[in-house]
Amino acid sequence: MKSQSDIFSLIDAQNEIVDYWNSRREVGSAPLRADIDPGALRAHLHCISILELDGQGGATFRLIGTQLRNLIGADMRGCRIDDLPEEHASIWRMGGLSLLEGCQPQQGVVDLGETHHAWLRLPLRHLAADDAPTMVLCHDVLRRKKTRMSRPVFSLHPSAPRAVAA
Repeated sequence: MKSQSDIFSLIDAQNEIVDYWNSRREVGSAPLRADIDPGALRAHLHCISILELDGQGGATFRLIGTQLRNLIGADMRGCRIDDLPEEHASIWRMGGLSLLEGCQPQQGVVDLGETHHAWLRLPLRHLAADDAPTMVLCHDVLRRKKTRMSRPVFSLHPSAPRAVAA
């Protein structure tokens, strides 16, 4: 499982979210949670979660989108990441939640065999007085890989008694 860290490989939805996040922040600091309008992210809310950092490497869910809730099978608001089974907890650990240095977006795409996991982590501050991020806006998309449609190599020609090359 190798993660790519090239901001240009973000999927379109994540580019829109990063653009919006950048428009809400001041130079060198993360935007305030109160400055993020859920209505501006309406098309992406099903894949968004917000985590509150505890300062010791742990995090608690404050919001979790419907696609993510369906994946887990429960509403995890108020629960810690560590309360999840490891297969689900690893989704939110992508990007190292305690390593949001420089208040920059962190993202990647992970190949999970039959699916891809595109993840995005955007630091947020709860209060204007906060120097460091205290929350993280997460966008996680799990997609099944598309199968390549192959055209038939042979076809049955109506006048031929056997298959012929197409």
